[in-house]
Amino acid sequence: MRISISLLFIFLAFSGFGQSRPTDNWIDFGSDHINKWLQIAPGTLGPNSLPVPLMDYALLDSISNIETGVHAHFMEGDQAVNSYLSFCWAVVPKRVVVQVRGFPTETFQTDNSVRDERQIYYDDTGWITQGGDMWLSIFIQLLKEQKKWPDIVLSYSNKSTTGGATQGRYTDAPANVYYIAFGKSYFPKESFIDKVRIGMMLGFYVWQTNKVELAQDEGPLYELGIDLNHKNLSWRNEIAGYNGYDAYRYVGIRGNNDPLIYLSNFTLSAKHFDWKWEYQTGIMDYHYQTFRFSALYKFSFRKLKTG
Repeated sequence: MRISISLLFIFLAFSGFGQSRPTDNWIDFGSDHINKWLQIAPGTLGPNSLPVPLMDYALLDSISNIETGVHAHFMEGDQAVNSYLSFCWAVVPKRVVVQVRGFPTETFQTDNSVRDERQIYYDDTGWITQGGDMWLSIFIQLLKEQKKWPDIVLSYSNKSTTGGATQGRYTDAPANVYYIAFGKSYFPKESFIDKVRIGMMLGFYVWQTNKVELAQDEGPLYELGIDLNHKNLSWRNEIAGYNGYDAYRYVGIRGNNDPLIYLSNFTLSAKHFDWKWEYQTGIMDYHYQTFRFSALYKFSFRKLKTG
């Protein structure tokens, strides 16, 4: 009996050593936590860690809305499904909008080959579910419906630190996005397309890293898109990205901080609901094929009060 118990303890001890990660050849990025092995950059973390912002085409809505959806992400060695929730409040209809959005849950599996490449300390234990980040944004319509000038929207967004970093999914650090968007609509005559809207966005992306020599990374943000409309159907195609200054150049490695994506979006609009289907793929520093489906409920606070 004693021999059996002793052998069991020895087995458990060796099993424990087997679960530890070999970090001898890993780069220490400077913090005093196991997250020191992670590179805090969009190309080395999960798909929702430092996302490229979605463009509003410089046109704010007159009513508020709640959106909920499911996003699926696929790459070799990493699969994930996350929930999505957004609340937009038209504080001043068509002038000022406040949005709270985020990822209540993310369920993922990352195999050990990807974990070694990204220097994730923990072994693959199968599917894991964690909470994600939350973003708070404000949008202000500066110019609208001018004949010679495009519509203009100014926006600021701040990211929370609710998403954990130990599994290599989120940054566990704040981020800020500033941008100005431009949009202009055109109405073709005798065409299947009722309206064509061109949108452009320019801004600045700032996020905190774990590198001692340079505690944050930052760089310009840009996006260009076209929105084709036929009755209540919209089809958007966009190219977007940003370029980091590269906080990790001091250790002689690539920044992995220049994500460039292509996005295609179909929206079917009704009186109270919109239905959205979306596909996103990375051209650089975004390694996932992403599919999104969501439903958006539109409402007015004034109507709710009077109703």
